[in-house]
Amino acid sequence: MPEDYGLMAMVSVVLGFASLFQDMGVNSAYVQRQAVSAAERSSLFWLNVGLSCLLSLLVIAVSPLLARYFGDERLTPLLMLCTSTFVLNALGQQVRMSAEKTLNFKPLVFVESVTAVLTFLAAVAAALAGWGVYALLVGGILGSLLGTFFVWVFLANGWRPMWRFRYIDVKSYLGFGSALVVNNIANQINSTLDIFLGGRLLSTAALGLYSVPRNLALQVQMMINPVVTRVGFPLMAQVQNDVGRVRSIYLQTMNMTASINAPLYVGLAFFAPEIVALLLGPGWERAADLLQILALWGGLRSTGNPVGSLLLGMGRADLSMKWNLSLLLVTPPSLWFGAQFGAEGMAWSMLGVMAAYFIPAWFFLVRPLCKAELWTYCVAALLPFALATLAIAPAYVVVMLFEAPLARLLTAVLISAPLYLILSYLLNRDWFLAMRQLVYKH
Repeated sequence: MPEDYGLMAMVSVVLGFASLFQDMGVNSAYVQRQAVSAAERSSLFWLNVGLSCLLSLLVIAVSPLLARYFGDERLTPLLMLCTSTFVLNALGQQVRMSAEKTLNFKPLVFVESVTAVLTFLAAVAAALAGWGVYALLVGGILGSLLGTFFVWVFLANGWRPMWRFRYIDVKSYLGFGSALVVNNIANQINSTLDIFLGGRLLSTAALGLYSVPRNLALQVQMMINPVVTRVGFPLMAQVQNDVGRVRSIYLQTMNMTASINAPLYVGLAFFAPEIVALLLGPGWERAADLLQILALWGGLRSTGNPVGSLLLGMGRADLSMKWNLSLLLVTPPSLWFGAQFGAEGMAWSMLGVMAAYFIPAWFFLVRPLCKAELWTYCVAALLPFALATLAIAPAYVVVMLFEAPLARLLTAVLISAPLYLILSYLLNRDWFLAMRQLVYKH
């Protein structure tokens, strides 16, 4: 029910904020650093585990206060149970990061795919058994447990941490990590303030109606972008002294993610009512209007995501920190104003703020680090969305002949997919050829 998703939205935003302190940014510093000794790696591992244990205890202690802030005592046990994911994730996080550092993505994809499927099946089984919001909780905890188990089985390659922790081993990593933590705190506030405000100003059911299309819009880039950006980060770290190569990798990363995301986001915007009817069913009709707005927000947001790999690859967590701190002057008052007009007003504020950030992000982040020109930046990010709109608009007109949501969606895919590929071949050929090579290779 929408109310269950509203509760879980509040839990997720609290855990997301708390998780920023889980490793103090040292795992990203570990990937960015090219030479890491065995002693340093072991000390980093135990630092991560120790911080996660302390964080779990802290969240358990403040759970009643957080529940009181949101005005719903049901949050207290949910928050307490979810803190177990901090420790479970910490036990396997560095092994995951080591696989990314060495570009060993094939077993990592296998592990994450198997974990996702098993977690989904467990959550569905719990939902069918009538567990309500706890079904969503089961999925998160089981995902952390299975994910950590599988990374040790398939990715550790015999490595085991030594029983060693020395502050001197981690001191240099904490310098990079501290700037990253401050940056992530500011970024988390900017990106989750709508849920904090919604939890305070909207009913739990209204927050659920808002959070589900919001999470659906985010889920698209969470599935697509890491496939590319997790490769881009270590690659840019390896060539960080060659600005030309960094620029090429960054622009290719952004265009690759935009070209895959664009038809999905544009499709969400055009066919939001059909998608809501199929995925969510009766009682969720109001979510369709929100999904249309948030699909546009998610599409714009996805184009800015690769800049994080650029900043970390170049070792400039400090620049990212300054950027996100400056956004705190704009984002909170904008979203507060939008929240006065309900969930729809908040969605429009999210879209407006994201559109306003597009050019400044290039000027303050991309241009200084890789010297990319504005026109090149805009083409890499926005051309795929223009092509997707041209491909999907005719399909939207044709499917008016059908009434069933599934028939409309299937017809739209059959019409727009070939059109998008043809337009990409003509106007976005580098991406088209890269995809063709990938398909034929496998």
